[in-house]
Amino acid sequence: MRSLVIPLASGDHKSACFALYRALLRRSQQVLPSVSAKVFAERTKHVFRINAKARSHAAICTALEDGYKTLKDLTFRESSVSNQLSEPSNPSNTSLQATRKQQPSSVKSNTLNHPPFDTGRRWPHPAARPVLDGLPPPPPGKTRRVPTLVNANHIPFIRFKKPQSPFLSYIIRQKNIEREKRVDRMQALEKQLDIAEDEDQWDKLLRDHHQVSADDNGTTWALATRQALQDVKRVHQTNTIKRMHMARRMFDIFREQRKLAEEERLERRNRRHQAYKARRRERAASGAVEQVNNGEEDQTSASAAAV
Repeated sequence: MRSLVIPLASGDHKSACFALYRALLRRSQQVLPSVSAKVFAERTKHVFRINAKARSHAAICTALEDGYKTLKDLTFRESSVSNQLSEPSNPSNTSLQATRKQQPSSVKSNTLNHPPFDTGRRWPHPAARPVLDGLPPPPPGKTRRVPTLVNANHIPFIRFKKPQSPFLSYIIRQKNIEREKRVDRMQALEKQLDIAEDEDQWDKLLRDHHQVSADDNGTTWALATRQALQDVKRVHQTNTIKRMHMARRMFDIFREQRKLAEEERLERRNRRHQAYKARRRERAASGAVEQVNNGEEDQTSASAAAV
């Protein structure tokens, strides 16, 4: 039975629509003139705003096909323009190269291609400490930063800041790859059960009618397949339980850090309040002393005037 997909409630559908929307606006700014790009952007926003609440799958598919076709046309237009600029017989290309030679090095560096993406280090930082052992208190005069508990495709971890550590990203990717391999292995073994039962039936026919026996030590194809499937399921279940326990421990750490941060915030507020009250008392005391001094001066001046 096919599952009912609601576009408005699908995160993948929203991500695809936003990606298409950004790609259209970005490519139009690169290919079209400024005035045409502005008109194209307004029209694109209007169309996406109209189709934002569409529920018909046919209407959604038609709108997405039109959007991808438009993006393909813009890409083809950009590639044709770049090919024309790269032709050596084009005189405008010669002037472009001459202009580029006259540009300063700072402008050239901004127009060069970016280097390839660096995957970062694949080993922990030497000064890093295990998160599950507890977090150290903040330095004196610094505010405690509450970490964020994140669920990355059913893999819990605590993130302290962005961007996250390359080593942490590498670990998450490897765990996802290993889990996908286990799931694929389980599905493959489940499909092989029927084939294994057919093989056992064939061996039984050979043994009963032709007295041909295989040296299998009493192990059947179906039994070996079921044992392998149980082993993979056991490993998968063990890793799932480990992730659950780790998520509970990380949640306890997150809750403790949030509680400590709230206590420190209240303590800082109380210190500020006490300092404010102390300053008010000092101002009140200095005002009272000044008032007494003014009264004594007035009384002295009055006595002198009476004499």
